[in-house]
Amino acid sequence: MDHPPHRQPPGHPPPAEPTSGTPAEGDHGPGTGRGFEAGGGAVPDRWAQRCRRLRHLTRGMLRAVLGSPGEAAYGLLAPLPGFFCGSALLLILASGLFASVVLVGPVLLVGVPLAARGTGAMHRALLGGLLGERIQPPPHRPRSPQGLLERARAALTDADGWRSAAFTIAFMPVGALLVLVFTMVRLYGLLALSYPIWWRLVTSDGGHRGLGLGIGGVHLDNWVAALLTCPAGLLPMALSTWCTRGLLNLAVRPMARALLGPGRLDARVHVLEDTRALAVQDSAATLRRIERDLHDGAQARMIAVAMTLARARERLARLPGAEPELVSGRELVDTALAESRTAIGELRELIRGIHPPALDDGLDVALETLAARAGIPARTETDLPVRPPEAIESIAYFCAAELLANATRHSGATAVRIGAHIDAAHAGGVLRLTVRDDGHGGAHLRRQGAARGAGGTGLHGLAERVSTVDGRLSIVSPDGGPTAITVELPFRRRELDAESDAMTEAR
Repeated sequence: MDHPPHRQPPGHPPPAEPTSGTPAEGDHGPGTGRGFEAGGGAVPDRWAQRCRRLRHLTRGMLRAVLGSPGEAAYGLLAPLPGFFCGSALLLILASGLFASVVLVGPVLLVGVPLAARGTGAMHRALLGGLLGERIQPPPHRPRSPQGLLERARAALTDADGWRSAAFTIAFMPVGALLVLVFTMVRLYGLLALSYPIWWRLVTSDGGHRGLGLGIGGVHLDNWVAALLTCPAGLLPMALSTWCTRGLLNLAVRPMARALLGPGRLDARVHVLEDTRALAVQDSAATLRRIERDLHDGAQARMIAVAMTLARARERLARLPGAEPELVSGRELVDTALAESRTAIGELRELIRGIHPPALDDGLDVALETLAARAGIPARTETDLPVRPPEAIESIAYFCAAELLANATRHSGATAVRIGAHIDAAHAGGVLRLTVRDDGHGGAHLRRQGAARGAGGTGLHGLAERVSTVDGRLSIVSPDGGPTAITVELPFRRRELDAESDAMTEAR
């Protein structure tokens, strides 16, 4: 049965059409910024995409024509100082070789690697600051040995300095090419690009009042020629950019990586030093864990056992009677108590041998404690602005203890002076420990078991212990005295940073 359609009263809106849940075409829902007009909601987005593409295209074209700002700055700034530095090194080198028949020549040659280290640092700064080419500097040249001839020999055999000199001299022709392709070629491009501004300097008869361009006898003296010349200037600009980039990528960067950075052997030595430093730090941390476990675990249990045995002895002593079993039990308890106390003493000595408690407050305090316990008058002089790594402190402490014991037992000294200070270095520092005494002297390195008649000093063992961290032990002990023994323990800043981070995490 058909029903008549329902009519709405006047003034009421018509009922909404039923939907299937899918928005109509052109309707993208609220909050999308679209659909404000039927079928026209995507127009602003299409224009935004086109604008972005045009902006990226324009930026890419400008980069292809003009190059990056860093490349432009390097092409302008690097050639001139590089040419002057290379010329100076060439002059010194040629003068030294020419005068090598006399004594003046080697003196001049010494200045080449010394000056080249400075020029190499300049080139590394320009490459890193303008091109983003970060080149690790070669290792710091070690402290020059004593004596003028030894210092000259060290400078002449400075491989990193000579490699820097090779780069500085080889950069001269490359810098000249950079000036040619970057400055001269780009100048012609700029003249062509700006020709519509100054083309009126050319007269109609071919003469000119200033500058004017002409191609094959045809003078560009009208608006059409001037406007056509303008886009033609993009070609030398782009050619200059591409040639500059090619020189940088094919010549400057490879030469800089090969000559301005550390050599292959130096890099390998650097890796091995890092590996050894990590091994030393790991072993020191392991020993500290063992020391804490012994102190907090085994030693505490041994003390508890000793206290229990002491209480058992007291109870057995209060028991009446003198039966053999009771007497034997008392003797066994007394023996066990004595053995436990001996074991506790040995355990404490072992813990002190792993990590002396005096080092908890620093090496300076530990050395003062050693001096106070010495059998002869001893005083300390310390200058430690930073605290060395834990492994370095431990080695220095045990070396000082052994040297102080040797001075007390074998040298016949009446006074000892212990000094410790840190010498700043390029990548860290050197802890220098010196023990001086006024004894009869005659100390020298001796292997264990050798020359027993002269008395064993244990200095060879100290030298081996110091060598584990690339340290050095030197002895000045003439017959009749006095004796001065110096221990040098190098360390690096990264070891301090790693140790401070570990201490922070431990807290």
